[in-house]
Amino acid sequence: MIKGVLVAVFAAVALFVMAGAVNNTSAATWHQGTPKILRGKWRTKVARLSGVTGRAHLHITKHALTNSPKFPPQDPNYSNKLHYRYLGKHVYSIVGREYNNAPAGGLKIHFLAKVYSHHKIYFKQVNGRSDGNGVFYKY
Repeated sequence: MIKGVLVAVFAAVALFVMAGAVNNTSAATWHQGTPKILRGKWRTKVARLSGVTGRAHLHITKHALTNSPKFPPQDPNYSNKLHYRYLGKHVYSIVGREYNNAPAGGLKIHFLAKVYSHHKIYFKQVNGRSDGNGVFYKY
């Protein structure tokens, strides 16, 4: 009887130790590049401000992102060295570096993207110019 209890206790301890060694993926994991669902060419609907019309454009590749705002000056921003994490409810946080007219090492840039469907997303630049924020459609 004592032998059976010792074997059961040893088996329980071994199982507990082995269960703790299993690697679980958490939601806070950062992944290299951009999410596949966001890759492609995107643009907003035509907007009008003080008689000037324009639309924002967004081009997302595996490792880079180019976004140009709706209204002049339409100097596109190019960001690379991207990595992302999934925040839940179809929302992604994307962080990278922007080297356009930036000091050595670039500037850290942060984006949020919410996916509504394969053809519609909401894209927001958290730090920086907000003229390019809005709902984008794939083209």
